Amino acid sequence: MPIFNVYKEDLERVKKPTNIWSKEAESIERSVSSLLGPYGMYKLTNDGEILINGKEILDNVELGPTAEPIKKSVDAQYKEFRDGTVSLALLLSKLIVKAHDLSTTGIGMPTILAGYEKAMNIAIEETQKRTKKIKSKDVEILEDVIKHSISNTIADKDNILSVIRDAILFLKEPKEEDITVLAEGDGEGSEVIVGLKLDYNRVREDMPDKLSDAKIALLDKITPRKTKLDVKIDISNTKNYSATSTFEESQLKDFVDRLTKFGVNAVFSKGEIDPRAAEMMARNGITGFEKINDSDMRALAQSSGGKFVNMSNISENDIGYIGLIDDTKEEGCVGGVCRT
Repeated sequence: MPIFNVYKEDLERVKKPTNIWSKEAESIERSVSSLLGPYGMYKLTNDGEILINGKEILDNVELGPTAEPIKKSVDAQYKEFRDGTVSLALLLSKLIVKAHDLSTTGIGMPTILAGYEKAMNIAIEETQKRTKKIKSKDVEILEDVIKHSISNTIADKDNILSVIRDAILFLKEPKEEDITVLAEGDGEGSEVIVGLKLDYNRVREDMPDKLSDAKIALLDKITPRKTKLDVKIDISNTKNYSATSTFEESQLKDFVDRLTKFGVNAVFSKGEIDPRAAEMMARNGITGFEKINDSDMRALAQSSGGKFVNMSNISENDIGYIGLIDDTKEEGCVGGVCRT
């Protein structure tokens, strides 16, 4: 029983059954080659479906069983990266066609495969040499990479490029459900905003509900420090109670003054924010959000560059940056925080 269900006419058309592999590779090469490059063209099926990548092409081209290794490789590439399928299909098909051509000159297949393996190792070595870790300050390099990646796609627009760039620089590794994109206006020049969508509201309504270019602090909680000694307050002695309350308020005022000195205008706290501190923050134009969960605090730290600290140790180096914080009641708001 044959390994592959090869058609009889195919066997009659070629001298050796193994040549069918080369024939299938040539068919793949013809199908995908016109898609490659900045002037590549999309394919259109009889049903009017537009095919824009190598996987879609191979799924719609009639191929025999010997083309299965190429199809599986392209499927794996698409599943992992959603890109590069045209390049991979073209590369694999050309390698097979070239191997067939070399074999007809008398070069044995083991020799050809050994040559391919050596070439692959050289390519990997050269790629590793040329690989550069892009830092957040390498904006021009990042933009060049993005332009190359989205060239000749529906995303090949300057305003979309800027969104991708900002998402990489400021969002880093956001979850898809935490991203909101709002386009204001239609056509060229429309404004596109990307942000983390978090389900929290301000501690006080008189705090600012919308901030641009905000400096933020990420804190464990905003409450007065507890003394090491247990102090028993005699409620009947109002002077003792008043003195303790004044001491606590002094701590909170010193902290809010430090926030103001650092230029902080938004605070995200994992724990609670003392009502007295919240009132002081509101008077100084600082908005605050409390009881932020761990995953949201991590997302804020990653996207803003801020550090999670306690209120007694905060320094100017711990402050993060967010382009827009929106806690308005407008539908479709975006930014660091959004009503839902």
